[in-house]
Formats: sequence, C-alpha cells, structure tokens
Amino acid sequence: MKNIILFVLLLSFMSVILIGCQSNDNNGLPDENISKISISKSNGFGKVNSDFFTVYEDKDTLDIFKNAISSAVKSEGIANMAEPELDIKVIYTDGNKQGYHLWLGEKGQKSTFMNVNDTHTIYSISEEITNQLIDLVK
Repeated sequence: MKNIILFVLLLSFMSVILIGCQSNDNNGLPDENISKISISKSNGFGKVNSDFFTVYEDKDTLDIFKNAISSAVKSEGIANMAEPELDIKVIYTDGNKQGYHLWLGEKGQKSTFMNVNDTHTIYSISEEITNQLIDLVK
C-alpha cells in the first residue's frame, strides 16, 4: 500500500513539473509572428488611440517589440499607474490584434507596459530593450 501511495505522489509531482515547464504565459503575446506595430500617444486606460504617429512592419523592428513583450517581467501586486504615455497596437500574421499601454523610461532605465485588457497587471522591460525602444519611438 505504501508503494502505491508513493507511486501516485511521484506521478503527481512529475505531472506538476511537466505542466510547469510547458506553461508559457508570454505576457499575453500569442505564439505567433507579429506583422505590424502601430504606436500612438495614449488617451487613457483600456483602449488604444488609433491616431498612430508611426507604424513598423520590418522584421528587425518587429523582433525588438516581440522581445520586449515576451521577455518582460510581471510585477507583483495590483498596478496603480499614472496615465499611460504611449499605446501600441500589435497585429499578428493571422489577423489577431492586441493593445498595450507603454510608459517608456529614459536611456538606461526600465520601462513598463500593460495589456489594455488587463489594467491591473504591469510588466517591466529591461534597460537594454528600453534603449532600443527609445531609438524607435522618439
């Protein structure tokens, strides 16, 4: 009987490990390729301003944004942020769309973003990627 209980516990533990390894939240970013990024000044939380001041469709720039979103670190707790500075509309090759609010840091600082559909959660972007985004956005 003890062996059966140990075996069941071992299987349960292995299942948790395998599921955890397969889990890839990716910060709301689908496992798809980005086809276009549009950027605008934000008009507030919960929606993307459609008055875009720049649009990117080249692979190198799209890779920077994909890296920014997928490598960002989720902050614990509920977000209490000032009004967003920028909005980003991401369009994927399959036609899906996603919006983000972005607070762009200064050179050498981290930046912050949130999904427009989840304004209670923020993500930090590294200083290195912030520097790349500054060069693209400013």
